[in-house]
Amino acid sequence: MVEHIQREDVGAVGAKLLYPNNTIQHAGLILGLCGGVAVHAHRNFSSLDHGYFCRIDSIQDLSAVTGACLLTKRELFKSMGGFNERDLPIAYNDVDYCLRLRKKNFLVVYTPYALLIHHESATRGFEDTPEKIERFRNEVSYMRRTWGSYLERDMYYNQNLTQCNSNFEFFTN
Repeated sequence: MVEHIQREDVGAVGAKLLYPNNTIQHAGLILGLCGGVAVHAHRNFSSLDHGYFCRIDSIQDLSAVTGACLLTKRELFKSMGGFNERDLPIAYNDVDYCLRLRKKNFLVVYTPYALLIHHESATRGFEDTPEKIERFRNEVSYMRRTWGSYLERDMYYNQNLTQCNSNFEFFTN
């Protein structure tokens, strides 16, 4: 990750994250699939799988990476206003940060060579109470208002592929 963040044109770098059962939790984020904000690419694929055109194993530019393991420059983070904790206290503040970087022409890079086990939502819990569901809806609404056009078409995801999940299948009618 340090190899990439040293470049002047790179704003953030994300790692390959596995669930404890050795399946993919994060190999980058794809915007707007299934009408949502962002989904994890190749989620639940085997850690031994290479993914669509070896994307799981390839260093690549993406629209966003997860904040669960994100490297950025301190000065850049401060100058960009950090994470938006007011409008996005829990969800999507990492996506918002990456999109603000992209808007300023910084690259967001995913590298599979930083590999970690991630216990997703282990401390946060799930969106399982009326208050958490309402907060999540507000965060989705904020992202749609702020980044609507970016969420309609991820520039790093082939539009000939399915828009219904993150497994990179070809679109069929």
